[in-house]
Amino acid sequence: MSHTIIYNSEEHVIEAKFQGSLTLNEAKEFIAEFALIVKEKDCTLLINDYREATVKLSTMEIYGLPNIMLDVFNSLGLNARRLKRAFVASKDLNDYTFYEAVTANSGQNVKVF
Repeated sequence: MSHTIIYNSEEHVIEAKFQGSLTLNEAKEFIAEFALIVKEKDCTLLINDYREATVKLSTMEIYGLPNIMLDVFNSLGLNARRLKRAFVASKDLNDYTFYEAVTANSGQNVKVF
């Protein structure tokens, strides 16, 4: 899988696009990169485009992602619960809606479209 992350200074939003298979290692790599950009740009808004991605995560891996996000952000002195994230997806919708639910249960803000 490949991903790109850019900071849109005009809209003050971080934009990410994913293509190919989304694995746990790829998700962890993205979270680490994303956290650094959040810190550098002081931006808490993110839009993720997953329309060209295929989820290759188990239910347990999806369940653990919100805690990975919290841990990475805490290690940088950031609060992941301040983020507002939108996910745009066209396949694997059950996986994304499950992720939306477990993320909300951890006090984070994610909405799947």
